[in-house]
Amino acid sequence: MPVKSLRNNKILVIINPKAGRKRIIGIARKIDRYRNVMDYAVFNDVSEFRNFIRENIENYEIFVAAGGDGTVNTVASEIAGSGKTLAVLPVGSGNGFAREMGFKKNIKTLLRDIRKHNSFETDTLFLNDRLCINVAGLGIDSFVAHTFHDSEKRGFWSYVLACFKVVVALKPVRIQVNIENNIIEEDVYMLSITNTRQFGNHAIIVPGALPHDGKFNLVIVRPFPKIMLPLFAFRLLSGTLKESQYIRYYETDKPVTIRSSESRFHIDGEPVMISDEINVTIKPKMLRVLVTARNKWVNRATKNKIL
Repeated sequence: MPVKSLRNNKILVIINPKAGRKRIIGIARKIDRYRNVMDYAVFNDVSEFRNFIRENIENYEIFVAAGGDGTVNTVASEIAGSGKTLAVLPVGSGNGFAREMGFKKNIKTLLRDIRKHNSFETDTLFLNDRLCINVAGLGIDSFVAHTFHDSEKRGFWSYVLACFKVVVALKPVRIQVNIENNIIEEDVYMLSITNTRQFGNHAIIVPGALPHDGKFNLVIVRPFPKIMLPLFAFRLLSGTLKESQYIRYYETDKPVTIRSSESRFHIDGEPVMISDEINVTIKPKMLRVLVTARNKWVNRATKNKIL
């Protein structure tokens, strides 16, 4: 049965049902200390909390996703375009979106940010009808997402192990991409579609990406000698990747179509299977996000008052 503490507050924390019993209990106990200002709910599965958000969206002003990028994506999918504000309590493995927006794992810090009453509007991407707020793609990152999803354990070292397994068996995949009538057809190690800079764990794939500029980025990583993998990983984690004979960057605000015989994609770190042609589009400033004290992307002119 779902676990809820609903006291008619304006802040609702949605806890990832896959977080594990011990972690869920720990998060719920911490949030319960602030029950006079925050409601919380844990559900058996994703469909239950989707339905709950839809039924109660007018009862709350701020929806806090307590989980990883997949949980954030699910909550964002339900509130994007509604004028409600997204916040994050990051308890996932990568936490790419949370890191980009400056969210921390501390509830007191989150409440301090909420009390400043500021939000800003970010862009959202759509792969066909699937919303993406951070990064999507196929190749190395999607293979890691699928491998990690199938592993029994979570955490940083399980993620590292998934990366190692993918690298050992890595083979190029064939893609065809249409960017503003420019047809690209080649074998690649990775194709990333990004609205922000990073996958998670500070792995920055597009150092110059902005989440609210009305544009999105595509990164094509061509096959390179595997002896260069340590250098690629270093540049990824240090935010120093740049265009080269192996890496190409594209930026656009126009629809992009993608075809591939490979169906293993990821959207915001969650593994998905997509066998049809993919049409990538952007909807500027569709999602309101809480401004944190560590947010790099906003100034006073872009903030909106909430609560």
